[in-house]
Amino acid sequence: MLTQAQVRSIQNLVGHPGPVLSLYLSTNPAQEENAGRAYLARAKEQMKALEVPKAIFDRVLARLEEVRPQARTRVVFAGENLLEMYDLQVDLPLSDGIEARWGQPYLTPLLYALDEHERCAVVLVDQEKWRLFEVAMGEIEELEGALRAVNPQEWRHLGEDATAAGGRSAGPGAPGHVGRASGGSGKDHYNERMGEWTERFYKEMAHHLAEVMKSRGIEQLLLMGPEPDTKNFAAHLPDGLPQPYILPSAPHPRASAGEILKIVERELPPLEREREQKLLDQLRENGVSGVDQVVSLLQEGRIHLVVAPWKLEGTVFRCPSGMVGMTRQAAQAYCPGEPVEEVSLKEALPRLAQTYAARLEFVHGEAEERLLREFGGLAGQLRW
Repeated sequence: MLTQAQVRSIQNLVGHPGPVLSLYLSTNPAQEENAGRAYLARAKEQMKALEVPKAIFDRVLARLEEVRPQARTRVVFAGENLLEMYDLQVDLPLSDGIEARWGQPYLTPLLYALDEHERCAVVLVDQEKWRLFEVAMGEIEELEGALRAVNPQEWRHLGEDATAAGGRSAGPGAPGHVGRASGGSGKDHYNERMGEWTERFYKEMAHHLAEVMKSRGIEQLLLMGPEPDTKNFAAHLPDGLPQPYILPSAPHPRASAGEILKIVERELPPLEREREQKLLDQLRENGVSGVDQVVSLLQEGRIHLVVAPWKLEGTVFRCPSGMVGMTRQAAQAYCPGEPVEEVSLKEALPRLAQTYAARLEFVHGEAEERLLREFGGLAGQLRW
């Protein structure tokens, strides 16, 4: 799983002076075109076509041959004093199993993967047990010690009902334990104390969760479990946490991490697609659209969110400073007398977003088609 430090290192490559080899390889052993390490041949051919300097060519090839991939996609960034390699447990939409650039770092495919497979905290919560997982880029890790301060005995007693009407009795030491249940005021007193304790308990749990998410750089939250428990917990989340997804699946509290990951990968994407459609609805009412307008306002610092399709077409003209124009003449107005280069918008947009502190989000499927059809290919949300 990519660590926070690795993600920051990748994002910082946007400002790397270059030239850099950016190489994306499909290494998924389940795909026939990767039989016999065919990805090595593709990498050699692509680096030769790009005229990568021999010293960098040899270093990259040696590293590819030395370290066998254990994932679906391998990403390499290499320059004079740079060699970083990442193995991802997700497939990227690469043409013929490879995509590469020589020049300024080309991060769009990796940024797309980070956006599509955003780090997510998964909380499995019910009356028996609390468990916390981190899911990112097709991998899962259970954070077993993250909420050790929460007493598991208390959690088990949360749903118990010590009333004369039936159900299990809260054991000795549980909040509100009243011994042999009796009706009337005893029952009312128990229910009142149980309600107060439940309120405190959920707040404590939510506070711990917020601390863990902040410390690990997690920006997405998913709750799993019986409906009353997940909704009660969601109601106690503090301000500042993302709106949680609540999955209808309620796996057994002792489900393995692999079983949890399968459920998340099956049920989270439709919820994400629904969120993308709602985002486009908001931008239709209060956003800006069109490649020319979005790029122009982005460079004025007025946009804080850019929504782009994965199949981003078109080119722009870029100054040495990084400013871009939709035409050569427009770019030269930013940098009179300096040379400008024609680059794909797919390459230029991540650098612009980072320069002007805007978040870049990619959409695909029906949301991508709608973005192209209704918004002219790009949409943005204004800061003011």
